[in-house]
Amino acid sequence: MKIYLKFIPIFLLLIGCVANQEVQENINNNNNPSQANAEAKKDNKICRQVSVSGSRLKKKVCYTSEEEEAMAEKSQRILREQQNRERVRSGMPDPG
Repeated sequence: MKIYLKFIPIFLLLIGCVANQEVQENINNNNNPSQANAEAKKDNKICRQVSVSGSRLKKKVCYTSEEEEAMAEKSQRILREQQNRERVRSGMPDPG
């Protein structure tokens, strides 16, 4: 039993060292935006910081130009459909 008690502090110390190395690697990756940009350029993706509701931190999102165009078209389609529904409900004539 005493032998196990001697190894517990050593075990905890080693776990702390391993965790510290992982944290340092994460910090280095986050502080090296050129590497992240290089990876994004390799995939022809455009990255930007986007505000997130309920958070002070911004989120990094990366999309290809085709994906961004598809999302813009989808947003426009949804907006058009919603406006048409409102027109039908209120009895306004179609402007087109």
